Amino acid sequence: MITRTTLEEQVDMTQIDKEITAVISASITTPEKLLSFIHRYISWNGYFGSGVATLAGKVGRSRSVFIDPDEPLLAVADRSVLVASYVFDAARDEFNDKSTPWRDTHRCLAQAFLKGSHTFFVQKHDINNNIYTSPFWLKGLNTRVAQGYGAHSPDEAMHIFHAMGYHLGSELLADKEFSLIDDFLQKRFPELITFLHEHAFLIGDKEHNGYTWLHTHSGHGNAVEADHFAYAMRGIDLSYHYLPKSQEKEMTYHLIEGFLLFARDHQEFFTRMLEDIHNE
Repeated sequence: MITRTTLEEQVDMTQIDKEITAVISASITTPEKLLSFIHRYISWNGYFGSGVATLAGKVGRSRSVFIDPDEPLLAVADRSVLVASYVFDAARDEFNDKSTPWRDTHRCLAQAFLKGSHTFFVQKHDINNNIYTSPFWLKGLNTRVAQGYGAHSPDEAMHIFHAMGYHLGSELLADKEFSLIDDFLQKRFPELITFLHEHAFLIGDKEHNGYTWLHTHSGHGNAVEADHFAYAMRGIDLSYHYLPKSQEKEMTYHLIEGFLLFARDHQEFFTRMLEDIHNE
């Protein structure tokens, strides 16, 4: 069975903190570097919501994988949608955050955060729109998010557990990222945080508060990433109950492999980002 400790033991969590901190520290030296980092971070981060939705559907379709051993009537023994519901909890927030009374997708909230940050700095600095570029490595990582979440792979147990491991990695490490970003901005740019908190920005047909995205995801706010990780772990625990005992060891292997794949993608994002900041 998988626990948070099991996952954290697979990687060097201290080193991960250092990598995240190094990028944020380098990005807050100038407004242009900060805005470039925010743009690229929300580009990469913005694909995870769709990935979660893909995974929920993938798990839900897999009726032959998750069978209730306590149900004698096979026609009503499949529990795939029940397992998928714990993944879908995260997708529900991504497509309409429950902390607000109106339709706030996390992508819209992220765009409001970037638009608000741009608006704040352009009042005092000459900001070149050319800083908002997507390098080749970021496009590659964005493609790998879909693959990590199981797009284009068969709806079979090994692929499902691999994708669920990828999902666990994204939720576990994102909680760290958002909390550190919030920490640094609160200390380095408190006026920016105040400005974002006090203003809303038009994205599509609605205005969205500029700070909600960061506050919602940070451990200092609503800690939604920690909630999503907890949901996913409950789904994983349930999935083992509906999995044949003979498959548990193999599926645990694929789950950890998926987690490690995300850890590698995560490291690449922050390594590449730091290189680009230093080369600008």
